Amino acid sequence: MADIFLHKDAVNLLHEKHVIFFGDSNMRSLYKDFVWLLNRNSLIAKDALKRKLETTFLGDSLVKCTELHKGRDFEEVRRYQEGDMLMEFFFITRCYNSNIENVMSDVREKRRRAPDIIIMNSCLWDITRWGPNGVTEYKDNMMKLMRSFKSSLPPETLVIWTTTPPVSASCHGALLIKQVEFLHHTLRFEVMEANMFSRQVVVAHGYDVVDIHHHLRMQLHRRAGDGIHWLPAPVRHMTNLLLTHIALSWDCQLPGNFKSNCLEKMKNLEIEKKTEIIFPVMPRVFLEINKNTQNSTVGSQVPATPKKDAESSLNSSRKRRNRNEKSKKTPLKQGPLLPTPHVNQENINTNQQVPNVAYNIPWKPVTMYNNHWKPVCTSQSLYGQTNGSWQRSYDHRQQRKFMPYYL
Repeated sequence: MADIFLHKDAVNLLHEKHVIFFGDSNMRSLYKDFVWLLNRNSLIAKDALKRKLETTFLGDSLVKCTELHKGRDFEEVRRYQEGDMLMEFFFITRCYNSNIENVMSDVREKRRRAPDIIIMNSCLWDITRWGPNGVTEYKDNMMKLMRSFKSSLPPETLVIWTTTPPVSASCHGALLIKQVEFLHHTLRFEVMEANMFSRQVVVAHGYDVVDIHHHLRMQLHRRAGDGIHWLPAPVRHMTNLLLTHIALSWDCQLPGNFKSNCLEKMKNLEIEKKTEIIFPVMPRVFLEINKNTQNSTVGSQVPATPKKDAESSLNSSRKRRNRNEKSKKTPLKQGPLLPTPHVNQENINTNQQVPNVAYNIPWKPVTMYNNHWKPVCTSQSLYGQTNGSWQRSYDHRQQRKFMPYYL
């Protein structure tokens, strides 16, 4: 759940901040929506999301680009600056490539200002356009990326990994070229597996994850025609999710344009996380005992135990041994045998033996019949020793010998 950010709210939150976006075309849409919200108080135009490689977009500049093609070496770097606020976008086809490595090395060597926020996602190109080993390389590159962030970024930098939005079962576009068209049937399931793996890796390294896939699972009717990109309304919803997460992470007050119980719970969770945890203090008695035991074990010779302690330990071991032997010798108590039911002697043939219904007699196999009127013989004494439900099942199966239910 997210609050609704207007133009003035986004400007106040991102004032004098440096934000970097790493990702594919969906991340480009997020970058453009951020720039649009910082300039206008409305939804972004649908045509603006489709355009690419334009020389300028609401005052930003195209820093670096290649020709428009469907290859893996496509590059696009955009930059938007308004006063002390700076926003950059890097189009990447792998989660760890030369562009990210150069940016991290510049930050590490202080040739570039360390960003305040990094918003990143990379999945679709990694698992579809880098050959049969794309998935294993994606896992290795994710580990390299997290190590690079740990060694280069200061602890004040807020790193947000966004999960990949859900794709359609019949998606198409520049991503899926003719050689990999067979992947569009299973791509939605592979995206979910990649989101699960990336979430575990990012959280294990201490960074934040915003589950865009979860929040857009009920917005599939607002997906674009290609099955990969999204319309302006869900793009703004993603922007509000990220701005809400940033505001809660920095202890900034939310605009309050939308109120819900889920949003209040998120605020309370953030407050609970930042409260100090006071651990209990160990009493001095236990500390002195630990010190005495440590000092006693420092010497080469172990001090002899006193006689009383040795005798008490021997007596306790003997008692324990005797108790175990008694428990082994005493047989288990058996419950009382069930009484035989009363039988009317007048209606019994004297030549026929009265059956004994008690449960202590040896078990004999019972012949039962299946649905096709074939005899089935049980191999274990299961029905006679169990409770009511199994006994009723047994009675029901016995009745099938005379009245099968398939007739």
